[in-house]
Amino acid sequence: MTHEEFRDKKKKSSEQAHKELFEAYCGYVYTIVFNRLRSVAAREDIEECVCDVFADVYCYYNPEKNVSGDLSGFIGTIARRKAAVLYKSRISGAETVSIDDESMCSEQDVESEIAANEQRRIILGKIAELGEPDSTIIIQKYYYGRSATEIAGMVKLTPENIRVRSGRAVKKLKEMLEKADISL
Repeated sequence: MTHEEFRDKKKKSSEQAHKELFEAYCGYVYTIVFNRLRSVAAREDIEECVCDVFADVYCYYNPEKNVSGDLSGFIGTIARRKAAVLYKSRISGAETVSIDDESMCSEQDVESEIAANEQRRIILGKIAELGEPDSTIIIQKYYYGRSATEIAGMVKLTPENIRVRSGRAVKKLKEMLEKADISL
C-alpha cells in the first residue's frame, strides 16, 4: 500500500483504512519483530509488540506530509525500533533459570497459556477493529494506564471527548467480544 492509497482510504473511512493497513502489513511487521525478539521474548510479548507497532503507526502517521511511495519503510522503521527497545529491556533484565528448576511448566499450564494467548490475540484484533481513535484510546488507557488528559494530547481530542469515546468504545468492544464468545 502506498502513502497515496492509504491517505485516500483514510479520507473515506479511517477504520477501514487502518484495517486494510493492518492486514497488508501484519505479516511484515511480525517477521521483523519475531526475528529480533525470538531469542529473548515469549510469543505473547512478540504479538504485543506487533500491536504496539500498529498503535504507533496509527498515532504518528501524518497524512498531511507530502510523501510518496510505499508505506513499508515507515512501518518497518517503527517495527525495528519497537523491537530494539523491547530487546534491550529484556537483555538488560535477563535472568537465567536452571534446567533443574522445579518450577517447570506442566502440560496443563502450557494448555492454559496457549488458550490465554489465543484470547489475547482475539481481543487485540477486536481492539484494532474499533478503528481510530478508539483503538488508540483503549490501548493507551488500559494497557499503558494513561489518563484522559495524556491521551487527549496524542489523538488531538479534548479529555472530555476521550472519556466519552472510551466509554462507548468499551461498550462496543464488549459486544464484539460477546459475539466471539469471550467474556471478561
